Amino acid sequence: MTDKQKVKTMADSDYVFGNFGGKVGQMSIPDFRSHLNDNDNQVLNDVAFYIDVNSASSLGSTRVDTGGNLHMRAMLEASEVDALMDKNGNYAELNPNDCRYTKEGEAIVDMNTGEILSKWANADIFRIIPQYYGRVQTVQAGSTTILRSWFSLVPLPNGYIIPRQVVGKFKSSRIDGAMRSLPNKTPDNGVTINGFWNYAQARSKNHGLANLAFRNHLLFHMMAKYGYRDSQNCKGSDGTPVWGVGLDGTESGESFSGEKVIKTGATLSLGKYDGKVAATASGGHTCHSVNVDGFENPWGQYWEMVQGLCSVGTDVYFWRSNVMPTGTPTASTFANIDHVVLRRPTSAVWAMNVISSENGQGTYMIPRESADGISYGDLFSYADAGQLWLFGGNSSSGSNCGLAYVSSKPAWSYSDASFSARLAYYGEVNKVSSSRLAELAA
Repeated sequence: MTDKQKVKTMADSDYVFGNFGGKVGQMSIPDFRSHLNDNDNQVLNDVAFYIDVNSASSLGSTRVDTGGNLHMRAMLEASEVDALMDKNGNYAELNPNDCRYTKEGEAIVDMNTGEILSKWANADIFRIIPQYYGRVQTVQAGSTTILRSWFSLVPLPNGYIIPRQVVGKFKSSRIDGAMRSLPNKTPDNGVTINGFWNYAQARSKNHGLANLAFRNHLLFHMMAKYGYRDSQNCKGSDGTPVWGVGLDGTESGESFSGEKVIKTGATLSLGKYDGKVAATASGGHTCHSVNVDGFENPWGQYWEMVQGLCSVGTDVYFWRSNVMPTGTPTASTFANIDHVVLRRPTSAVWAMNVISSENGQGTYMIPRESADGISYGDLFSYADAGQLWLFGGNSSSGSNCGLAYVSSKPAWSYSDASFSARLAYYGEVNKVSSSRLAELAA
């Protein structure tokens, strides 16, 4: 067939030849055209990118296959905004290349100390992830069924919405009884999840804690951009590690006791870009804070508690609203909260929760079951009565640290000196100039 003449036009009366279902056959042009978008394939490839979350890659167990319109992935990343925000949701953009400055070029921190300037002391530093869209597509590849996770800035057919997220660039700090996201602070710790949430609520009733959607997004970013599941060993196209180990205790050799004192804000100079910046542990040893999609140290140093996720047995309740259960949650706790029920495993296995049905459709980056040929280079720990979910690991965790490192061992009311959290804002936001924000935040 390769010897035949090439043509540049076709008519409805023409046919195409191909391998259809393992057999050579011909199909009319109208039929061929009508089948191009079977299972929404054409539109998804045109406007979305995909991650084969639960499928092994030929490149290795810690790699992941991606595809579709990868320009859309870059557009999604470019649409995220670093911002100074007052407690009412008014925000001014920061310089995406160096978040020590506003978009207009005015410094927001003291360049010697790293402390936020008094002019901006009543504002927090957030990163805004816009609303985007997902679709879990069922793909049949021979005898194998793949649940393919697609994402886009535009609505997808038969898909779902991932609401806008406004999340602190740093781990929590506490000032005057309210939770903040500020540089040059030692992360807050030793508080229950309800305690952290109450401190967030003291900032405003629209404030809460970062949730599972935030942790999902960090993994989507890494997997789609670099094709890796393993954060610490993730490499760019030139083979250089993107981040390295981060604050996992190994670079300084001081473990949690030495790295817990490292203050927030070292990565502000990186702006929105992935990378690492030197930091000094208590014994004087050098280690590195990491910047992942514009967020500082999402693994290492302190564990991060998240809201919107609670286990009852092997059921895991996921919700998006800004509410926080008290006491010891049971199934009845969530009866009046819009939620999705996920499943957790009882051992370290790495097929994630992916739901293709209309009710609860989505990709949830917590482990569910075993899958051959998949590894995140991290750890999952479990206890039968555990309800609280922790992410990232602390500086005693070493190579177990990473975006996928999760523990569901602690009780809901448990606190620890190695547990922190991250501020989030659930209200409406309003973009203003930096001069106007200074007036509003005065």
